[in-house]
Amino acid sequence: MRLLLTWNALAEDVDMIREATGAEVVLARDKEEAVRLAPTADVIFGLAAAEVLKAAEKCRWLQIIFAGAERVLAAEWGNPDMVVTNASGIFGPPVAEHAVGLLLALNRGIHLSRDNQLARVWESNINWQFRELTSVVVGILGFGDLGEQVAKRLAGFGCEIIGFRRNPTGEERYAKAVYPIAEFDNYLGQLDYLIGTLPETADTIGFLHRGRLQKMQSHAMIINVGRGSLIPHGDLVEALEKGWIGGVGLDVTNPEPLSAESPLWEMTNVLITPHNAGYTPFHKTRAISIFLENWGYFQKEGIPRINVVNPKLGY
Repeated sequence: MRLLLTWNALAEDVDMIREATGAEVVLARDKEEAVRLAPTADVIFGLAAAEVLKAAEKCRWLQIIFAGAERVLAAEWGNPDMVVTNASGIFGPPVAEHAVGLLLALNRGIHLSRDNQLARVWESNINWQFRELTSVVVGILGFGDLGEQVAKRLAGFGCEIIGFRRNPTGEERYAKAVYPIAEFDNYLGQLDYLIGTLPETADTIGFLHRGRLQKMQSHAMIINVGRGSLIPHGDLVEALEKGWIGGVGLDVTNPEPLSAESPLWEMTNVLITPHNAGYTPFHKTRAISIFLENWGYFQKEGIPRINVVNPKLGY
């Protein structure tokens, strides 16, 4: 069994992985080497450029190191029957903390005070409507691992949390209720905050369009830490300019990176971070843990069981 590692962060872990798996483990230092080694790989763990996927004719299982699988699914596979597993579960804590951080910063105008700090200005009256999370309604659009992690953290603030996902299981935690996404419009007008944690699929692209933005409360704030394609750029700008919503915190944008000409950069009720919510010192440790657990299933059953991506759903 040949295991190809395509993530340089694993260079110092090759011996450990070899011992834990019993496989012939090879490490590709760059994309060119990965393409050269891919045709003989039975399993790939790490990054997967389109050229690597096309060359991986024997690969039965690909473990990627990020949650989003859209680029992998859009590529041509050398083995159409390859199973893909993602890194869901790794990024829930940091992304959830980032989402709450954006929300709190907007609530308290911290971004404006930071601007004043850089200008060496002490001004307590920053022309901002200070807010609390007391008794507010927070909607979480995409109540999977990320959404549940956000809900877990917001529950301590006394928020009323309602979640939305494709198919609620009835076993979700930390929310007052979780509804099918198909019922989202029924609750949109009740939300004080909306947090987007959805992956990018054909159904989620442009989901939060101007028609829905117009139905939100004028004080409502949106935090998006899922995919920028959730909100069309022009619709978001219009919603902010016309006061349909109160503000927005974005770790992801549409397009990405955000054009320097976008009006969003200069709006005081907009807070932008450069898609770094998922950065965590635990990335590699958690990825290896998922991979090795899946390796156990792969050895016993011939197929991994954790975080298996459904190509039809896109995640």
